[in-house]
Amino acid sequence: MRAVLFVGGAVLLAVARLSLAAAPEEQTVRGSYLVNHVAMCVQCHTPRDANGDLNRARLLKGAPIPVRSPFPNQTWAFAAPAIAGLPGWTTEDAVTLLTTGRRLNGYMPKRPMPPFRLIREDAEAVVAYLRSLR
Repeated sequence: MRAVLFVGGAVLLAVARLSLAAAPEEQTVRGSYLVNHVAMCVQCHTPRDANGDLNRARLLKGAPIPVRSPFPNQTWAFAAPAIAGLPGWTTEDAVTLLTTGRRLNGYMPKRPMPPFRLIREDAEAVVAYLRSLR
């Protein structure tokens, strides 16, 4: 009887875990919201047109940093890399950066990139969205 309860409980736990995981489409929509409206990644990682408006046709394809460092002695990035599709990144490396502020190899991006400390679920949603932008 205990074996049946154990197996039944394990199956129930597995089903519960599956139902807690966001569907891929929901995860991508959440990632889009986080990238475009919360973290505002588009402001640095998307090029601008002659009027200074975001070039939506090149969304997150990399761009010159639109602002100069307000701190003369602080290292500042000149350009934001392309993050659409996450070229050259593993999923774990991207999630690590978004949850710890560092890549797996210890590299920390230059300012103005903030050292994000997202929860893992949000970081995974951001990665799912960025991967959808091939």
